[in-house]
Amino acid sequence: MALEFDQSRLANANLLIVEIGNSHVSIATLIRGKIFTNLRFEPGDLTGIEEAAVAAWEALPDEYERCVVVGSVVQPTLASVRDRLADRLNTEIRVVGEEILRPMSVAVETPERVGVDRVCAAAAAFDVLKRSCVVASFGTAVTIDCVNDEGVFMGGAILPGLYLQAKALHDGTDALPEVLIEPSTNVYGDTTEDAIRIGVLTGMVGALREIVERYATELGAWPQLVVTGGGAELVKSQCEFIDNVVPDLCIRGIALAHKRHFTPFEDEDQE
Repeated sequence: MALEFDQSRLANANLLIVEIGNSHVSIATLIRGKIFTNLRFEPGDLTGIEEAAVAAWEALPDEYERCVVVGSVVQPTLASVRDRLADRLNTEIRVVGEEILRPMSVAVETPERVGVDRVCAAAAAFDVLKRSCVVASFGTAVTIDCVNDEGVFMGGAILPGLYLQAKALHDGTDALPEVLIEPSTNVYGDTTEDAIRIGVLTGMVGALREIVERYATELGAWPQLVVTGGGAELVKSQCEFIDNVVPDLCIRGIALAHKRHFTPFEDEDQE
């Protein structure tokens, strides 16, 4: 009974959440089930990350359990952040995919190679929708992942992000400039820069539509489409078939992973 009680306390703990991506590190808190304090840092700003995490930790109400949970797709940054926080916070640092189980079943050939960010974001979306969905994350890379009606991560597609596409055109050619991708009011690009913007952004919208349509064919129904990541609002501005933009979807999924890991299983045979 003591084990179940401890698990229940941890399942409902207030959390310091750290999300480590390729281009950013986010610090957030979960207090009484609600997300707060979503701060973003450059991965190399280890001092800023450390100080923000310490401040967020100290601000967590201590009338109940406090825990630290991390989701990361960058191992070197994870190692540095983990060491610093362990020294400063004097508490266990739990990592999704290591001390914490992933929050949903993953039906792919090598599930351990699927990014924790993808699984956490997909789990967070399904936890709210309770039906098949597609989760597209627009960051350094773009991932477009499918979850079926049973809440199983079926896999997805990976594309270069908007910035990477624009940079590749510049780096791989002699004359094409590197441009900032933003909406254009033109149908045709009347400058080289505008042509690149239209090509990259419209091409991304087209890829998203085509991939989701193929998922819908496999699922037998059109899934809800949820988008997240730094480029989500930009892509949403160019198409009408996105259902929801949730900027902190991965953070919500990291918190969900922690809760599910420590939620005691109920014996279905027990009356």
